[in-house]
Amino acid sequence: MSDQLIIAGFHRSGTSATARLLHRAGLFLGYELLEALPSNPYGHFEDKEVVTLHSQMLADNEQTWMVGEPFLPVVGERRWRRMRQIIERRNAEQVIWGFKDPRACLFLMLWKYLLPNAKVLIVYRHFSSSTYSLGQRHSSDLFQGRGSELVHRRFWEEPDLALRMWLVHNKALVEFARAYLEDTLVISLDMIRDGFPLIWALNRRWRLDLAEVPTAEVFDPSVTTGRISTQRLSDRELIGEVMATWRTLEGLSRRTERMLGKGVAVVG
Repeated sequence: MSDQLIIAGFHRSGTSATARLLHRAGLFLGYELLEALPSNPYGHFEDKEVVTLHSQMLADNEQTWMVGEPFLPVVGERRWRRMRQIIERRNAEQVIWGFKDPRACLFLMLWKYLLPNAKVLIVYRHFSSSTYSLGQRHSSDLFQGRGSELVHRRFWEEPDLALRMWLVHNKALVEFARAYLEDTLVISLDMIRDGFPLIWALNRRWRLDLAEVPTAEVFDPSVTTGRISTQRLSDRELIGEVMATWRTLEGLSRRTERMLGKGVAVVG
């Protein structure tokens, strides 16, 4: 019997650093991981098989990874069969496994349906820092001639795109956390940066038996530098919904701290 832990968070929210830590602690994250890039020098720790599947599921719904409006995914039998194959192989070969992919935010309910005992670690970051980091990545890639110029330019031609993306992904995470409170742990990138004992917390909550790895050994704060500042915005109506989502995430992370700080019984 294997355990599963899915790492979910919006792009540029610290999920790669978190996945790197958990990988070192013994969480199997995939048979072939994406290569490191200048924007993620230590690696993405994303399983190519899972990323490809999520990309196909988005394409089936006429979407790309730049999802800026909520949508209800329609999933055909071919994709369900692929999800089951991924699960069956890993359950047969791994004691504790999971995956990390920002696209997973949009498909968590589907994975949970097939993996009813799976646990989910949600990592979030302030919208200003995430969107700033996303813009910086695409500015750099545009300047260096890496990737699609059309993709890079969208973040400048559509000033609210990154913020709308942040909102869609994080609202999906909030909905999942509310539906599966006992199977979800919510932490912020700031908590990790400030020394939150993540491995200890996961082991205490769910008896995952991950190896204790000091966060400082694998977490490089310089890679996740950001800013919390005035948000560049053209649609002022967005800010109310963004702030409400941010406050909800903050409340969920405080719940994490209270629950573990009070030494409550382990859920399992």
